Amino acid sequence: TGVVYPHKLKILFAHFSTMKYELEALELPLYASSVFPNSQIDMCYFDSRGRVSPVNKCYICEVKDGNITSPKENLLSSYDIIITRSNTLRKMRSQFPNVLRSSSCKINIQTNNFSPNFNIGEDFNFSHEEFYASGGRLFQDQAQKLINTSGFQKQNIIAMVGTLIWWKGQLKWLQKIDPSLLKGYQIVMLGKISDRNYYDNIVRTVTDKKINFAFMNPVNPKFLADFLSLSKIHVMNHYTDPPEQPVLGPSRTFGESLVCNNITLQGQTYDNRLQGGQSSIVPKAWKNYTVEYNQENETSLNESFVNATSLVGKLGFSLLESTEIKMDSILSKCLALYESKNLT
Repeated sequence: TGVVYPHKLKILFAHFSTMKYELEALELPLYASSVFPNSQIDMCYFDSRGRVSPVNKCYICEVKDGNITSPKENLLSSYDIIITRSNTLRKMRSQFPNVLRSSSCKINIQTNNFSPNFNIGEDFNFSHEEFYASGGRLFQDQAQKLINTSGFQKQNIIAMVGTLIWWKGQLKWLQKIDPSLLKGYQIVMLGKISDRNYYDNIVRTVTDKKINFAFMNPVNPKFLADFLSLSKIHVMNHYTDPPEQPVLGPSRTFGESLVCNNITLQGQTYDNRLQGGQSSIVPKAWKNYTVEYNQENETSLNESFVNATSLVGKLGFSLLESTEIKMDSILSKCLALYESKNLT
């Protein structure tokens, strides 16, 4: 985008994975190293589940020139800005208390609107309306490579991406949808089975309603980019988990679906007691590509599907907010928060 910050700062991205090309993993620190050329950019990732090595191993890297990560042994003694996510500050307090105490400005950009992620040592946090992850640059490039292929055509696929668990709402959507509307379409679910009984109920439902259905276990990002590029509609019927998470922010698969030129169906529970009066946030930049519906109302759910099918092939996605513009907005706000703290 041409944005460059001349500041000489020490910035740590805490708990950003070095193994995924996603905005909230490698992409934001890499981009920061290109727009803050005079700054020291570090990132660390806590392997708290022991995926690669013993539990609680922390991987530390220095990030340079927009495309280089170099492993290092230790964090700096302090940072001007720590950009963090989820409940990472608790891990920092446990493993790097002196670094955390000595650092100037701690910003949680991804709280997920989950109450245990607030008031854990941050100076500022982004609201669930401010932070949302667009499809990452690598993911988007993979998708557009296929979409721009000569003779490319989308298929009659309805995608449902995410762990198979009650709060994702896949089963309730299938129970309410009129199967006659799905004639000529195939429902494809991609995700991990968290609850086998829940999955069995899904299979029984699609069998009883004679819905063309397929399921695939978690897949790599390249496959997902191709799959979503071939799909036409992406269904998200998530439910909230009050009181700790009364309103949901946009998921990463929402952004990934949009950069693959999908119409997204977004289920909502409408309740005046909720912030904004509904259970899920749809960013203003994504509104034109989204059909919202009352997930508790069967008529609304079915009408939304008809509306979505009528939009397929008619919307231009060229004006969709780019990954770089979104990252610029995140970094510029972090810088402004740091400067406001140090001016007071």
